[in-house]
Amino acid sequence: MDKDKLKGMLKISERDKKLLIVVMAVLIMALAYFFGYSNLSSQVDTLSNKKTSLEVTKKDLKEKNNNKQKYITDTDRLSKAYNVLMDKYDSGSSQPNTIEFFNKTEDVTGTWVKSLSLSPKTSIYKFGQIASSNTNGTSSYTSSYVGYKTTINISYEGNYDQWKHFIKYINTYASKCTIDSLAASYGDGTGMVSGTAVISLYSIEGGDRKFSEPKFNSKTGTENIFSSGSLTTDTFKLLISFTSISVATSITELPMYNIGCPVRLYL
Repeated sequence: MDKDKLKGMLKISERDKKLLIVVMAVLIMALAYFFGYSNLSSQVDTLSNKKTSLEVTKKDLKEKNNNKQKYITDTDRLSKAYNVLMDKYDSGSSQPNTIEFFNKTEDVTGTWVKSLSLSPKTSIYKFGQIASSNTNGTSSYTSSYVGYKTTINISYEGNYDQWKHFIKYINTYASKCTIDSLAASYGDGTGMVSGTAVISLYSIEGGDRKFSEPKFNSKTGTENIFSSGSLTTDTFKLLISFTSISVATSITELPMYNIGCPVRLYL
């Protein structure tokens, strides 16, 4: 094949040149779209979504700022209501505290608490388990407070007026307590009401809530009624005014100490 013929075959016409230019332009535009425009479009969409989210946040914050004083007032009101509610619960519980409660009940109502059975307190509620109402915050709040319940079985005796006062006194007591069950019988000949009751005392413990054991004004007694020895003034003294007291030192320790006494006994 001679050189002139080869040049003729390789020669590109003006029409072909224009066609190649168009093809190259389309190819460049396609590459620009895939590597440039599509990526830029994605970034624009992301920024647009962020802008929308920030506008919503701005609107929310502006509304909160406009209602700032209302939130401060509401927070103060709810804090006071919270403190009032917490004050209705004892900050701790103990067997001496329970006995003091029934000592007061006897003194105020005149009802004779003939016997009682003390059992250990049980945990009934742990604070911090309810999901927060703040959807933008954490799902729950943190608290070291724990709610406890102490259940006491008692037998009692008193006249009708004392019995009514007994029920009202417990139901309206400053610290939260409930009468879970009540059995009563009336003696026509004596005019006395006697029976049994199951009473629960409640407490919220933990955090900054301080609990102090009750103090009893007694000068004599013994630390252990089953052993000899004298009680010093610095030793804990507990005044009991019941005929029979049952004390369970743990849930599994069901055999209880039974203390029978016709008069007040110093422990």
